[in-house]
Amino acid sequence: MSKTCPINLMPLSLDSIHNAVILAQTDTTIGLLSKDSRIINQKKGANLNKPLLKEIAKLDSIPHRTPTSMRNMIRRAKKTSFILPNGSSFRIIKNNLHNDFLQGFKWLYSSSANPTNGDFSMEFAESVSDIIVLDKRGIFATKSSMILKIGHNRIKKIR
Repeated sequence: MSKTCPINLMPLSLDSIHNAVILAQTDTTIGLLSKDSRIINQKKGANLNKPLLKEIAKLDSIPHRTPTSMRNMIRRAKKTSFILPNGSSFRIIKNNLHNDFLQGFKWLYSSSANPTNGDFSMEFAESVSDIIVLDKRGIFATKSSMILKIGHNRIKKIR
């Protein structure tokens, strides 16, 4: 029995996807996704160098080494984003639909689909996105993920 992806994508070139901003329902809320963080920041009106969260499809795609004492917690966490001691941040996606979508990319930068320091607006989200991905859940705003800053021996809850 083969596993099929419930998401339909139009065939696009890799260059067009690399420079595209994708509007999609993430595992937590509606988000803007891209391989280039600067494009998301530009469209949201944020500082171009503002660091963004990486959504990761598999554990082996974590961008940097994680503290040994925290690896078990990271592996088991759901809807939780982590900030590493070096400042990079990521969230491992456990939701099947969003994880299936991410498999083709391995990882994407992610940000909420609202203007910087602004409230969510579907009109804004549609206007700044180049590609809109819909799955059977549709698109809706919900609670954001919990954010934990992890050190070698400490955990600090940010949100």
